Amino acid sequence: MKKRVLKSASALGLAAAVAGTAGIGPVMAAPKRGLADGVAADKLAKAQQKAPDMEGLDVRVANWYEGEPTPPKNQYEEDLADYREYIQSTFNFTIHKDNIGGWGESYTEQHSISITAGDPIAQVGELDESWFPTLFNNAFCAPLDTLSTIDFSEAKWNQGVLEATRFKGHVFGMAVGHEPGAGIFFNKRLLQEAGYDQDALYDFQKNGTWTWSKFEEVLNACTRDIDGDGEIDTWGMTGFNSDFYKTAVYSSGAQFVSKDADGYFHNEMDSEPVQNAITWANDMWQKYAEPQPDDEAWDYFKASFNKGNAAMRVTEEYAKSELGTLEDEWGFVLFPCPDGQELIAIERPSVFFIPSLYTNKEAEKIAFAFDLYTDTVPGYEGADIWKEDYYGLYMDKRAVDETLARMMNGKTLVPLDRFVYGFDDQLGDLFIWNMANGSLTPAEAFDMKMASWEAVVADQNACIDVLAGSNHLEPLTEAEPETEPETEPETEPETEPATEPATEPATETQPVTDPGTAAPTGDMMPIVAIVVLALASGSVLVALRKKKA
Repeated sequence: MKKRVLKSASALGLAAAVAGTAGIGPVMAAPKRGLADGVAADKLAKAQQKAPDMEGLDVRVANWYEGEPTPPKNQYEEDLADYREYIQSTFNFTIHKDNIGGWGESYTEQHSISITAGDPIAQVGELDESWFPTLFNNAFCAPLDTLSTIDFSEAKWNQGVLEATRFKGHVFGMAVGHEPGAGIFFNKRLLQEAGYDQDALYDFQKNGTWTWSKFEEVLNACTRDIDGDGEIDTWGMTGFNSDFYKTAVYSSGAQFVSKDADGYFHNEMDSEPVQNAITWANDMWQKYAEPQPDDEAWDYFKASFNKGNAAMRVTEEYAKSELGTLEDEWGFVLFPCPDGQELIAIERPSVFFIPSLYTNKEAEKIAFAFDLYTDTVPGYEGADIWKEDYYGLYMDKRAVDETLARMMNGKTLVPLDRFVYGFDDQLGDLFIWNMANGSLTPAEAFDMKMASWEAVVADQNACIDVLAGSNHLEPLTEAEPETEPETEPETEPETEPATEPATEPATETQPVTDPGTAAPTGDMMPIVAIVVLALASGSVLVALRKKKA
């Protein structure tokens, strides 16, 4: 059990510990571990010396799945609540999560419309990575790497996300740590009936033999005609074909797209690694995957796996919530790697952004608050406290201690294609789906879709060009101060009354507004015009390409 390091009744223990380091408040004896020592406490101490004047700033962190925290249910959550209370009271700001709508409930539209109107719905927005291009392409994401109150060299930041959202040398999205992603749920009973120990997949994963060839061996053993009637009774695997084919590519370390130093994307669908992985995946699918029944919906595999019709299901980690009707014991492992390679955890991280509407001074304050809010509680550095949230959701500890631990701390890959607007749509229709149902061979499918992928990548790069041309990919600046209009030099009064001009003077200027609190002006106006057109037409990319042309 983790030793208690904070007082649960209040933040007094934390305040006293940091006071001993930073020289604030009454100097009191610090706890024996954690608070007066270590990375988090040292960072708090340094923050005292360079903290911006937060002026009571309220920071709303919007997401689609959770709101304010529930009452603490263990010691760590008590200490986390105390830590967050301390940073808010010490630095004079408030910060809180707010659920603004579930998956598919106009979540990105709420961000887009509010930013366009000059009143962002949140100071920090959380996005599924596939939503990031929508906000970025509309010039809604501020460059973050030049903000002095945040240091992306800290270990807590997900470097894969920073690179995925880096364009023209600047970073526009951030993520804290790593999240479990794609893997394989397996039925222990079916594994035993096929001749394996019920925990064999964990053992293969642990001893380095969980490879494509071992995977095929298990698939073959579990694809069985039990009653000898010539019909398969249990299949090696089931699942959504897109999940399987794409995960196979990522597991080999390949990417459907790459990025260059300037952030431009390049189509890699004609590369040997991608084509080899897709060809292998198609071979496995045709031999060992349960076919979709003619009278079943596309998601037939959910009920089928729960009925014990297949030994394995390839999907995202969050699908554990769909296994409630499975009566057999089950486990969870990473997707295997090609022979001779290392297992890779495929991520699907959340991406956080700060709206570009804010000035540099405002964004600095928002970043300062979010950085402290997402820090490890002093005293818990290096602890595996995250496991406590998962143990109760799995049927065995090995899934958490071995599989999820590798996903959190091992070699990871962030799929870049999810940051190209529309690319994922081109992977399903007429490509993976047609290979999976046997309509096309991999060679035919690649030939049919290559031009579509090239077009989608070109569209995304066109967006980058437009944003660069509008200076949106440059660091934030402060609002221009208002100036008094220049007056005409005094002249002698005319002897004859002046005639009324036919039109307004051409030199009259529009009033200056504060870009931090009102609709953007100056260099942002072309982008706002693009946004309005895009929202009206429903096509961001078309609008951007028209602007470029």
